[in-house]
Amino acid sequence: MNTRSDCHDSILMARFALERAVRAGLDADRIARTAGVPAWREGGEGTRVSSRYCLRVWELIECETGDPDIALRVSEESTTGEFGLLEYLFLSAATLGDALEACVRHTGSLSTSYGFRVARRDEQEVCYEVRSGVEDCRGRELLIQATFALLVGRTRAATRYPVVPARVSFRQSAPADLATVTELFGTRAIDFDAPADALTLRAADLALPMKSADPELTAVLLTYAATLPPTPEAGATWLEQLGDAIDLALADGAATLEVVARRLLTSPRSLQRRLAEAGTTWRREVDHARRRRLQRAEHLPRAQQAEFLGYADPASLRRAVQRWRDRADPDPEDPR
Repeated sequence: MNTRSDCHDSILMARFALERAVRAGLDADRIARTAGVPAWREGGEGTRVSSRYCLRVWELIECETGDPDIALRVSEESTTGEFGLLEYLFLSAATLGDALEACVRHTGSLSTSYGFRVARRDEQEVCYEVRSGVEDCRGRELLIQATFALLVGRTRAATRYPVVPARVSFRQSAPADLATVTELFGTRAIDFDAPADALTLRAADLALPMKSADPELTAVLLTYAATLPPTPEAGATWLEQLGDAIDLALADGAATLEVVARRLLTSPRSLQRRLAEAGTTWRREVDHARRRRLQRAEHLPRAQQAEFLGYADPASLRRAVQRWRDRADPDPEDPR
């Protein structure tokens, strides 16, 4: 598992995962020893450990339970205070939108491995995206599942309103059974093999008042937060660098493995090996890049869209779009 050297998490993140191991009926101390987590019961949010510990804990929890949905099942509910400053900033905010803005601004209090940002905003929806400086691995997939389950669960509890995301997007592939994920989020508008890990909420829901709002506490917390180092921008992972290289190659009309390998100063064989190590394929990453480009070209006629994405003709683009939809949504009656 390769990560940037500056990727660290608060011990609270590994502790949250290990507490979920307890809820799943597992021996958390033994899992912590196996994962190499140092003194997981000690320290506060300022105690930093390598990001690999939390990821490894999630992988071990899945392995020992044999449940691919375990991160979703055990993360929807949480105990107040598990995430320190960031959690109290969330809970004391006036509205749900303010609460999520606090997450955007102050994720650094919890991790330098992950960034939470607004990827898109319009009058109807706001899309929040998780970016990270860690390589794709199963532990990261499980952590993203846990993060989105936690966010939706906390949102519903704090507003006392059954908030349903407008869309949930995962970079990871779809599970064999979608029942757990659709039941938890309350929607079938869930994308897999998506360009980014993102949670899209309706703008109307962001105006919901937080039942735990406490403006005096918020003022105190923000004063303290101002003394902390700024939240770092999550740097590009290798896969994101690859995506940028593919995007440039598509713009030049030559998105081949050989061309992109040269852009990354590596050989086609080494590039294929790194793709396999990251649990992905060349075709999948080209699809990701094309889907991102399609979002920027929605205003163009279909023929120009096809050219912009590097397809020979509109029919090829139509087949690709249908393939993406079939992969993300196996239910033919989904009205999307």
